[in-house]
Amino acid sequence: MTRAVGMVVVGLWTSVSAAVNAELIPGHVRAAGIGFPYPLTVALFGGTAPYVGTLFTTLGNPGLFGWYVAALCLVSLVVYVRMPETAARPLPE
Repeated sequence: MTRAVGMVVVGLWTSVSAAVNAELIPGHVRAAGIGFPYPLTVALFGGTAPYVGTLFTTLGNPGLFGWYVAALCLVSLVVYVRMPETAARPLPE
């Protein structure tokens, strides 16, 4: 059941991520605008996740890792909520 919930969350994100990227990042810099920040954040947060999990376990609080992930999700939510609406913006020529 947990895997199914995770797959639904991933499916919801991937279904709209290309459209969001196309709206937010101008076409002439889109490759760099997606190709640089995305792997940087994956390396920063995904690459350090095992270290953070091990650190919390070593400190005797392995349950804090879930709160760490939840805090990162909250930061993402704030960013998504504050993104500008681009529907009324004229298309570049």
